[in-house]
Amino acid sequence: MKTRDLTDLVLLGALWGASFLFMRVAAPAFGPVALIALRVALAAVVLMPLALAAGHGPELRRRAGAIAWVGVTNSAVPFVLFAFATLSLTAGFAALLNATAPMWTALLAWVFLRERFGALGVN
Repeated sequence: MKTRDLTDLVLLGALWGASFLFMRVAAPAFGPVALIALRVALAAVVLMPLALAAGHGPELRRRAGAIAWVGVTNSAVPFVLFAFATLSLTAGFAALLNATAPMWTALLAWVFLRERFGALGVN
């Protein structure tokens, strides 16, 4: 592994972990729903100009409903639930719970979609 790769990995881990620490500190002050509304709005303010600059404006308008649905179900609701959880859990434990998402996804795929898994992943 190159030094740059290791640096990027450590930086990414620090940013990812810091978001749970921030959530643990800010959720009691703002409230879980308001905190996540602010977080999602800030992400939209940062990412929307990038998407528009890349020329995705017409596609965003055409698929606004689907994009909103995916945003609510895959981002807003899970983050609100984590914010509620951090009212009584430590930031580290919340981050560990979030890290189990791939395992739960694999379990649900196995149960509901009858996916078969080999040593290296999905067959």
